[in-house]
Amino acid sequence: MAVFLFCFIFNSMARKKKWIQEAIKNPGAFTEWCRRRGYEGVTKECIEEGKRSPNPTTRRRAVLAETLRKLAKRRKKG
Repeated sequence: MAVFLFCFIFNSMARKKKWIQEAIKNPGAFTEWCRRRGYEGVTKECIEEGKRSPNPTTRRRAVLAETLRKLAKRRKKG
């Protein structure tokens, strides 16, 4: 029983650390979307436009891009 409990806790901790890898299904898809719209990549303006998109997949990708930017900013801070 104790071994099972340890494995369960260990697996759930490992998943929490790697949640972002599971969130990114198609790497580069949102960057491609932004470039097709005339942006040079994923910019703040492109993210805002993506969040207003009628396509729910694009909206999700825009929100994820915003989240990743916040995470990167926090990591740089310290």
